[in-house]
Amino acid sequence: MRSGYKITLGILTIMILVTITIGTSYSYYSVASEQTDPNEITTTCFDVSFTEGPNGSIKLNATYPMSETSANNLTPYEFTITNTCTTSNATDPIKYVVTLNTLTADVPTLPLNLLRVRLDKTSPSTQNGTSALLSNIAPYTLGDQLKTEEGIDTSYNLLEGTLAPGESVTYNLRLWIDETAGNDVMNDTFTGRVLIYSYM
Repeated sequence: MRSGYKITLGILTIMILVTITIGTSYSYYSVASEQTDPNEITTTCFDVSFTEGPNGSIKLNATYPMSETSANNLTPYEFTITNTCTTSNATDPIKYVVTLNTLTADVPTLPLNLLRVRLDKTSPSTQNGTSALLSNIAPYTLGDQLKTEEGIDTSYNLLEGTLAPGESVTYNLRLWIDETAGNDVMNDTFTGRVLIYSYM
């Protein structure tokens, strides 16, 4: 019994000595390197400007139901969207959504199924949009915080597009009362706001 104890103690002692020798040898022969240059992370530029045309907002004073041909004579609301990023790291295009929004402070009394909308591109190339009743345009989901900050009730998606760094695009927005409207729309009002939502 005593000799078995000595054998076990001898084996444990040898194992401890081998473990210490291997650990010491590894730490003695291991090599550590250190980084000399700093790590760099560069973000891309993300900035869009929105400029209104000289005519300011749309004013439909004493308006009446009309055809699209007659609506072509209306003075449009003109605005320009510009991707102002031109730095060397700005290579990705910026996506944007043009929305027409009803406001919580001025709820429209004009039925939206009688309000016709058309968005035409005028620059850098000309492209006429298709008119549609506002009630038939798909809503756009804005974040609740943005809706609250801007006083928006409902947002309607007029157009989606992309702008490369340094590019601009100009649009004309026309609103008019559809020609099918009757006398029951007299004295009704519509107040709205264009909002450009941009993202990458």
